[in-house]
Amino acid sequence: MNTTTPSKTWTKTADRPLRSRRKSLGIWLFAHFVGVPVPWAAVRQTDGVALLAYEHGRLLELAAAGEHVPTVLAFDGQRLETGDIGATLDHLLYRMPETDRLPLMCAAGADLARFHARGQWHGGAQTRNLTWDGQHFARLDFEERLRPGLALQTVQVYDALQLLLSLARFLEPLGPQAVLAVLQAYSGAVEPGAATPAPDLRQFVQRLLPRLNWVLRLAALSAKLDGSREVERLRTVIDGMQVFVRAPQGGSGDAA
Repeated sequence: MNTTTPSKTWTKTADRPLRSRRKSLGIWLFAHFVGVPVPWAAVRQTDGVALLAYEHGRLLELAAAGEHVPTVLAFDGQRLETGDIGATLDHLLYRMPETDRLPLMCAAGADLARFHARGQWHGGAQTRNLTWDGQHFARLDFEERLRPGLALQTVQVYDALQLLLSLARFLEPLGPQAVLAVLQAYSGAVEPGAATPAPDLRQFVQRLLPRLNWVLRLAALSAKLDGSREVERLRTVIDGMQVFVRAPQGGSGDAA
């Protein structure tokens, strides 16, 4: 790991605005809707000092394990200063030609699976919290206190869903086959028999699909909502998920 001080740094303070009760409720409801029973205490942010200390501890633990995370430069209980780890994945994808995006998205899915196979979890695995420097993916923002409240594999499949849904805007123009490719990149990245058993993403997606299809039926009641960009993205994700759960292990499926 590089131990030199980066030229650009980032600072979080304990007195910054915390997550509102309304936003906390939205996150809690979404997690429960997708089948991840996140405890209320894990999403409600009321103590900035404790939150900052928690993230500081996670960064140190992950760095000690050899994971690519921001370097902690200073921490005094009220202020956390970290090094810069580059442009976020969503920023990079926005700048890339549409036809060139899929390999990088699949690489992100496979890298997350390998991160999980090392016994790790993120808690905020969206593209805005992932960077790529051309050689390594790195992760940032470790405020979510999901462990030990949830089983490791439950948090890991939640990570995978967070990544997939945050990629939806880039996957939708490419169609369901692109969604399938990312799901299979994750599920096929780790050989059976790894030290940490891979979470059963296929089973999780299979259980999730009826709930997502219910959202589509509800959206169909409004012509405006049914034709929205968000719903179109969700349709693409669902179509790709359906092929994923039907395809044989390691198979490519057929989203036609």
